[in-house]
Amino acid sequence: MSLPHSSSVNIVQYLCLSAACSLAIAANSQSISINEILASNASLDYDDFFEYDDWVELYNEGGILDLAGHYLSDDSDSLTKWMFPLDDPGLTTILPNSHVRLWCDNDEQQGSDHTNFKLSGEGETIYLIDPNGITILDSVAYGIQQENISFGAECDGCEEWQFFNIPTPDAPNVESLIAPSLLYINEYQSNNASSIYDEFDEADAWVEIFNPNQYQVNLSGYTLELNGASHTFENNEPWLTTIPADGFQIFWFDGQIDQGSNHLSFSPGASGNIQLIGNDGISVDEAEWNANLPVDESWGREQDGSPTWVSFASPTPRVTNTLQIIAPGTLVINEVQSDNFITYADNNGEYDDWIEIYNYGSAPVDITSYYLTDRPDQPQKWAVPFCACDSTIIQPNSFIVIFADEDGSQGWNHTNFKISSNGETIALRSPDGFTLADEIDVPATGLGKSWGRETDAGIPWVEFFLPTPGASNGAPNAVDDAFMHQDALPYPNPVLSGENLTVSFSGTIYDLAGKEMASWNGPGNVVISFPSGVYSIHYRNEAGLPKAPAKIMVID
Repeated sequence: MSLPHSSSVNIVQYLCLSAACSLAIAANSQSISINEILASNASLDYDDFFEYDDWVELYNEGGILDLAGHYLSDDSDSLTKWMFPLDDPGLTTILPNSHVRLWCDNDEQQGSDHTNFKLSGEGETIYLIDPNGITILDSVAYGIQQENISFGAECDGCEEWQFFNIPTPDAPNVESLIAPSLLYINEYQSNNASSIYDEFDEADAWVEIFNPNQYQVNLSGYTLELNGASHTFENNEPWLTTIPADGFQIFWFDGQIDQGSNHLSFSPGASGNIQLIGNDGISVDEAEWNANLPVDESWGREQDGSPTWVSFASPTPRVTNTLQIIAPGTLVINEVQSDNFITYADNNGEYDDWIEIYNYGSAPVDITSYYLTDRPDQPQKWAVPFCACDSTIIQPNSFIVIFADEDGSQGWNHTNFKISSNGETIALRSPDGFTLADEIDVPATGLGKSWGRETDAGIPWVEFFLPTPGASNGAPNAVDDAFMHQDALPYPNPVLSGENLTVSFSGTIYDLAGKEMASWNGPGNVVISFPSGVYSIHYRNEAGLPKAPAKIMVID
């Protein structure tokens, strides 16, 4: 472990009493390297101001090194973004085989070891630059990061990198084995036809693991075994194998491990015994696997972790088995910008990614506790916080803009994720964390452009050269007023599966995953022959133009 800064200063002062002082602290930049990164510090350790900030650790494997005047950056177009101070030898003088940690919190006022930029949990590249401001001494590109799990060299100064479930700031990079935790096989679906789809829109069999602990558990080193076939989880994508505290994660039985670490290496096959084995080789939990469940039903514990198992006509993947459905309000994602250049500044004057939500209904909707995510495998990634204010309320025919900038410190309307300029899926879910209010696939868009509905709450989606955050994309025509009238809504609602739904206009019904379930032309009756759940009807007027959607609930 490196000596404290004060100790470093004392050693330097001692060395400088001799004629060899200049040799002892001559900068040998090639001996310094980026050694470990924590880009999503949720609750691991805090700085001198009790803040959980991201950090970068450097390691010096050579002689005594002076980093004064060197640079650190996360931007290839601005390699001199942050400079090591010239007047703090306690920070910049690095002893042989020692470390220095820098807090990446965009708050230089908190000390000379705080940089003027933050790290992205979505992935980016970190650069260590020579004092000439041009020469890159070291760089590390990283992808998505999991909270409180660091990414670092396998050993100090090593070329190969790995994830550390127990980060090692200011200490040698050594992997520590974490004792197995109490976990439950909580629910599974052996014949999934349309209940839920993976990231590749495939309806595969799945198993859900429940973590009842007050800390997250990474399944790295754990094994799932069924009928002699087994899959051991590796630690190469912890964001897909980590189960949050008091949370859930599902794993796909599809034999397609190339699709991600949440996909198992074999398909389930026949009925038998499924077992979760800890990283110490001892069984953590087991259950009977029924390969002959009715299509789109699941088998799970009556209550999370309880010994009684029951069938679920409406599966509850990634949420509690005692889920109480909360139907979403009259909300849609209306417009998104993933590359905000000078379009729309947030409350701090920064041009961040943003998501516009529109209330197409006739009553106000409070979006407190609604969820936004850019990860299909993490539907509850960010929740709109309770702020004891009225700013979370969207009035009828009005908008709210949410900034996707990974900076919740800037206000309630700032998410913990950014939007990829290469395109990704954005979903809005009701406060139950499961029921989909809206979901869209955002394509790659050009600098300064946005992706939005051609008319508010309507389709198709188009690219806007002039984005309209917080304002109408294009006023719906006069026929839209009919959709706000009670007589135009589908009925009965809820509707029993197998019954007729009376509709007033042409339209299409979609399930929570966006799959088309039924379509019709003109008013009349539609037979509802699909499973219970919440569905979305997208109406069309006489000219075939899309209108504001309506929600229906189907019950068995």
